[in-house]
Amino acid sequence: MCPPRGLLLVTILVLLNHLDHLSLARSLPAASPSPGMFQCLNHSQNLLKAVSNTLQKARQTLELYSCTSEEIDHEDITKDKTSTVEACLPLELTMNESCLASREISLITNGSCLASRKASFMTTLCLSSIYEDLKMYQIEFKAMNAKLLMDPKRQIFLDQNMLTAIDELLQALNFNSATVPQKSSLEEPDFYKTKIKLCILLHAFRIRAVTIDRMMSYLNSS
Repeated sequence: MCPPRGLLLVTILVLLNHLDHLSLARSLPAASPSPGMFQCLNHSQNLLKAVSNTLQKARQTLELYSCTSEEIDHEDITKDKTSTVEACLPLELTMNESCLASREISLITNGSCLASRKASFMTTLCLSSIYEDLKMYQIEFKAMNAKLLMDPKRQIFLDQNMLTAIDELLQALNFNSATVPQKSSLEEPDFYKTKIKLCILLHAFRIRAVTIDRMMSYLNSS
């Protein structure tokens, strides 16, 4: 039986945070990381910093909207759509085949994060799943920002640094990716609900950014 998704996330974060004390290198090729992997690590660090700053600003600006982690209803927009937690598990935690990501994912082979075309299947699967996560959040944030720009109060907008950081990491993961068109809504925006949704997404995205940054650090050091 495979551990619950939440338990898997906690486990991988703990393991990735203690790489020097664990012998996890067997899960990835022993070759030295490519310059592209260093680049992706820098992009992931920039992303984590940008989303942390954006979340802090949102908590201060939207203090009357219950924007703390204790007050919001946590939501994962990638649930049942991607398998990043499972795909990025170290080999020691994937001995049970049922724990491996079973969802079919279009594996990327041309992103600069891959050291070479000889990169392991699990490494490629992990990076591909991270890419899909980022695309989903990118679409959500851009659609949300378009609504916030219509707010007469002009209370808060998404930090362009965060949107740029998402774009840069996406490009590093796959240079030839197609731009996904945004869906325009004909409904009158509810700015209160949009701001609440912004808080929920930022909290969830910061958790995912931590996972991505630690995974990139792991791949870079392996």
